[in-house]
Amino acid sequence: MPHTTLEYASTIAEPPDFQAFWEQLHRFLSEECPFNLKDIKSRAYRCDAFRMAGGGPDLAFAHLSILVLEGREPAVLAKVGEGALELMKAHFALSLATRQADLTVEVRDMRRDGYFKATSVKAP
Repeated sequence: MPHTTLEYASTIAEPPDFQAFWEQLHRFLSEECPFNLKDIKSRAYRCDAFRMAGGGPDLAFAHLSILVLEGREPAVLAKVGEGALELMKAHFALSLATRQADLTVEVRDMRRDGYFKATSVKAP
């Protein structure tokens, strides 16, 4: 935990470099926030069918959802969201400069009693 999901519009100006983005995001979450690197999982989904505002080819978005197990202090959640947004601004700078683009981050609690996990045992 956390689990991150990035949804982005097909009209984003730059081809996203997911591995670079996730490397920085995972480093931030594990070094500056109270999360264990081995528990962080990230994925991305391109949105070809979407509409923003009145529509148009120069509209773009990227939305990052971050799920964390419940019980974190509000200050921790704010740090996660603000730090993740700064990373998104850096990675989607061309879209911010050349499109009408929205970058958003949502940090949500996941109930502990509703989260189940099995982990493989890797032989040494």
